Amino acid sequence: MNKFNGEVYIYDAHCHLESLNDVSLEQRFLAVAATSLEDSIKLAKYCQSNSQAKIGIGIHPWYIDLNSTLTSITEKLEAAILEYQPDFIGETGLDKLKPEFDLQQKIFYIHLQLAQKYNLPLVIHCVRAYNELLAILSKFTTLRGMVHAYNANSETAKQLVKKNMLLGIGSIILNENSQLSKSIEKIPLEQLLIESDAPYMPYGTKEFSSSDDCMLYAKQLAKNKKTNLTEIISKVNQNFTTLFNSVVTS
Repeated sequence: MNKFNGEVYIYDAHCHLESLNDVSLEQRFLAVAATSLEDSIKLAKYCQSNSQAKIGIGIHPWYIDLNSTLTSITEKLEAAILEYQPDFIGETGLDKLKPEFDLQQKIFYIHLQLAQKYNLPLVIHCVRAYNELLAILSKFTTLRGMVHAYNANSETAKQLVKKNMLLGIGSIILNENSQLSKSIEKIPLEQLLIESDAPYMPYGTKEFSSSDDCMLYAKQLAKNKKTNLTEIISKVNQNFTTLFNSVVTS
């Protein structure tokens, strides 16, 4: 089992460039998501010498460029994929708390097409849009990926699992009243990942989250699922390794 500073650690399935430092890159397995084309390129260059950091290319629904055409977005995304050889597509997705939801869906669809074309997993952001997410995923047959920061019921989880989606477990697991906490017992451990969403998903009075927080989430997950911590760490790390193992082919 992998160790960091002599201690067992969990592979962080979702974090961002702003949370990284040279030590974390050298010592940890991380999946680092991009939020825009510019961020994608910056991330790829920053992580290019580190094989343990899994990098994504994608456009987050909060950072859509309203002045770009769909054709231009497609061309730029594909060019970045071919040049920087990412391990996954994302962060992309749907968010009903943000404007331009119709446009979000069109751009999300582009990401799915590219993920299918290059056989890459997806990292998906979804806020209050699970029905729309499932509808769009249903148009594809060979996709796989993760829905990060999952917080919905077990039936939605079951539908996502049928679409080859793993579920990212973050700080929301600490809230016993969350939909996730109420449904987690029914979700198989084989479908789960643990993530920090660092630095953007702090818990309690913390200002920022970090990959170190994943251990706390794993302990809570073990408690909720009535199993031991060793099993949780072993399985979520295995799930991480299985998901982020693609190579881009032209």
